[in-house]
Amino acid sequence: MSRILITGAAGFIGSHLTRTCLDARHEVHVVVRPGSEDSRLEAVDGAFIRHNFDLQSDDAMRRCLQEVEPEIVFHLAARTRRREEAELNDAKAGIREHLNSLLGLLGAASALRHPPRKIIRTGSLAEYGATPAPYEEDSREIPVNAYGAELTAATHFIGGLQTRLPFPVITARLALVFGPRQSTEFMIPSFIERCLAGQRCLVRHPSDRRDLLYVDDVVEALLRIADAPVSTRLVNVATGIAPPMREVARLIVEQTGADPALIEYGSATSTGGIRDFRAAPGRAKDLFGWSARIPFAEGLARTIAWHRAVVPPASADSHATRKTV
Repeated sequence: MSRILITGAAGFIGSHLTRTCLDARHEVHVVVRPGSEDSRLEAVDGAFIRHNFDLQSDDAMRRCLQEVEPEIVFHLAARTRRREEAELNDAKAGIREHLNSLLGLLGAASALRHPPRKIIRTGSLAEYGATPAPYEEDSREIPVNAYGAELTAATHFIGGLQTRLPFPVITARLALVFGPRQSTEFMIPSFIERCLAGQRCLVRHPSDRRDLLYVDDVVEALLRIADAPVSTRLVNVATGIAPPMREVARLIVEQTGADPALIEYGSATSTGGIRDFRAAPGRAKDLFGWSARIPFAEGLARTIAWHRAVVPPASADSHATRKTV
């Protein structure tokens, strides 16, 4: 049993990781920002030790780490969606959330009498951006938005500081993750709910390809990275397969039993900016013995079953309302 600290534990991936670590009988400490939506943790509340503070507080971070002295840290706290604001205020907030919080964590952890054995941080394939696919860990990043740029900056900061740290820090660059309890701000859960409710939906970029990874596979990868005696600066956590969004939509329609006529498609030549969003997963297999086990269709079936069981159906009188994905 290990003593584990998870930041971002109230989020989609963090809540799944928390449950799995508890099932494995680890001592689990979670950091939850005051005011965060934490309903994903309700079913296991009381089984973990909760620390309520904002990661941007260096003092609170220092006190938490001194109290816990974690053996493993999973740093998952990162906002994936942020509206663009005037004077680049959204990007400034991203630097505070992604970079300053990371440096606070690394600084506090490095000063401990017994530092962690390892820190695993989640990044994103968005860091590669316009780099030709399949993305390799040694590829030069060409981020195309502020989110990808923020994560890339943090990744390189870690690389520049690694020799000063008494523990390895590994960035796991994740594909597009999906599964139960994901916010409907994201494409797959939104599409599922609308199909179940008989609502119209537009697939704006049907030819764009996306590397889609079921959340249980992600959790398994993070735990394998934590347990392995080897280390690396970067590792892609991805399937290496990127179905076109037209095929993704077709499978959701088929598995939900929705009327295919409810789905509209944009031009086959249009793109959301990155036509092929796909990574090479070889390093994860070679170093950590991990590769994705759950095919997309199976992960989708599990996700749809969860939505059928726990999510109230939306009003069926909104056939005229069209959602873009």
